[in-house]
Amino acid sequence: MKNNREKIGPLISIVTVVYNDVANIEETILSVVNQNYENIEYIVIDGKSNDGTTKIIRKFESSIEYWVSESDKGIYHAMNKGIDIAKGDLITFMNSGDRYLTTDVFDKITEACFIPTIYKTHLGKEKWVKLRDKKFSIPYCHQGIVFKNMNIKYDLQYKYAADYDYFLRHGYDLLPFSNSGKVFYNNRGVSSNSWAARKELAFIINKNFGIYYGARSFLVFSLKYVVIKLIYLFK
Repeated sequence: MKNNREKIGPLISIVTVVYNDVANIEETILSVVNQNYENIEYIVIDGKSNDGTTKIIRKFESSIEYWVSESDKGIYHAMNKGIDIAKGDLITFMNSGDRYLTTDVFDKITEACFIPTIYKTHLGKEKWVKLRDKKFSIPYCHQGIVFKNMNIKYDLQYKYAADYDYFLRHGYDLLPFSNSGKVFYNNRGVSSNSWAARKELAFIINKNFGIYYGARSFLVFSLKYVVIKLIYLFK
């Protein structure tokens, strides 16, 4: 972020995408600009908000290397805009509504990695995100992944699971976990547990790993979907 102190360590680009989220954007921005690590390039891509979001962004202009407010074609298109701007050795995405829970998140990060992440369940309980088989879905939530900046873009043919495809095209299997910091992600994003999202996910799995794994993923989701509906019905 903007400062006059000598910067040591890899340049880390953090991209925040936002559209009409005045209730959450400040908390997200503060969690980035309050990081201890100095060598951060902070980029904010706003989708031409009209609810006061840009007024909050302007409050933090001195800590943001680049920001823009203009129309886009959706969240993944906006994230691609951030990738086009990013000059970092590493890149990560902290979109509006998500946040870093500690100020030491990047203190010891020197390579692509996972950052320990928590979320709230459908019942409002906080849980740690668990690693998943990459033949089933993205192994970890994208808010908790730091990527090597290879100028890979999100494939805009996908409306829900482009983050999974993005991870696979980096060629990663499992990444090491960082040993500092913690992330919170708001389980309300575009990659939601909808039928359309899971159909798209199954398509990506089938393309990369074969029809067996694609069908397995969709069937397991179907069972979980029924269980969640029953929980809501009887709670």
